[in-house]
Amino acid sequence: MPDSRTAILCALLALASSASALEPRDEALARGGVPILFLPPPMDGEGTISLGIFDKAGKLVRVLHREAGLKEFEVGENGLLTHWDGKNDAGQRMPPGKYSASGWMAGDLGVEGVAFHGNDWIKEESPRYARVVKLENFGRDEVRVTLRTVAGKDQILAWDLSVAGVEPPKIEIEAAVEDGRLVIRKGDERLPVMLAEGEKARAAAVGNGSHVWTIVETAEGREVRAYSAGGDFLRRLACPKDEPQPEQLAASRWSETIFLLEGNAAGQRLRALALGTGDPPAPKNGDEPAPAKAVSTWKVGYLKRIVFSDSFDAIAANLGRATPPKAEAVVEIPTVENPLLGDRKAMASVKVVPGPDGAILQTKEGLPLAHLTVTPNLKWAVLTREGGGLRLFQGDGGVAEEFKLTHQDNLMSFAAGEYELKRPGEKPATPAEKPGVVPNRSKPLRPGDDL
Repeated sequence: MPDSRTAILCALLALASSASALEPRDEALARGGVPILFLPPPMDGEGTISLGIFDKAGKLVRVLHREAGLKEFEVGENGLLTHWDGKNDAGQRMPPGKYSASGWMAGDLGVEGVAFHGNDWIKEESPRYARVVKLENFGRDEVRVTLRTVAGKDQILAWDLSVAGVEPPKIEIEAAVEDGRLVIRKGDERLPVMLAEGEKARAAAVGNGSHVWTIVETAEGREVRAYSAGGDFLRRLACPKDEPQPEQLAASRWSETIFLLEGNAAGQRLRALALGTGDPPAPKNGDEPAPAKAVSTWKVGYLKRIVFSDSFDAIAANLGRATPPKAEAVVEIPTVENPLLGDRKAMASVKVVPGPDGAILQTKEGLPLAHLTVTPNLKWAVLTREGGGLRLFQGDGGVAEEFKLTHQDNLMSFAAGEYELKRPGEKPATPAEKPGVVPNRSKPLRPGDDL
């Protein structure tokens, strides 16, 4: 690291050239409160400064500056100057007494996007879809999906199922659900489909071959069934209770394909299932020949999932790890040592919190250090340890995002002295003596001066 005295002198001299555009110190003091004087941390490269006021117990009472550039401070004779009006973050006047000021300079912390988790609908530039709210047949040839974004806006995606050069299938019936009953209509004719006692139809669609597909609620759970145009039962699709249950469906009129929107408390999935037939089972030696009955088979032709991620705990098992990562409320990280603080251990206790415009790295006391991401309206953000480094996971209710922190140690702490807050009307307080942090000088710094 370069000579810290040279770094401090260069910083002060660079700022002095623009000091005339800043508020004079005398005018700042005239507002009352406490002037805060400190030397900028001698850290390599550019960085931002966050400065807080702490009471005698070490509690953060006021965030004085957050992610501020050096030019946001006034240049004093012996360092950078700012002002505390004696109030806390809620705007309340703090009681008279002794307080301390300290903070951190943050450089480039190196945040790399790694992956989206738990939502197959979201890519880098796609809308932030959170839910599928509707699945339906539209007209003769389309299947439409309505998705709702985290901002509450709906967008429609559609499949055109028509086949070029092929005559459209002729469908003369319609299907509907009326008070839990499945009804097939053809012109003026109305044919109720008989279901077992206690069963209720939830949705219906007409597909290829005028087959009527429906979701039925049974005593054992839900299942998907196919009926003929005359109401005769054809086949069923089992729906295990430990998997998402069918909620809505649509059907292709061009092929034996159905579309299912399924869900449970953990998430949703949208599947396109193509129906085929297999050969009848071969008889065993010495047995009677098996009946020539085909077996229905299903092939998943399309699948998109959403894992609901309103919290880290809800998505942790779906982050692509054999063992779900563990969120840490506070993590200890090494930082760049500030030579002005002597033998002070260069460590920081930090956490991450969600904000309206991204995830924010803070000290454990709550002093904001740096914005790590710019995703709006986050619901949660956590830090985890992995492979000796840190990972950031965050969620906005639509998808979980993963980031790798590559230079989380690019932080340097600094002390800005101890101060006594006077009662209103008393003479403004002055910085307490703190040898080695704020030199006592009678003249401004000049090139070649020894600090």
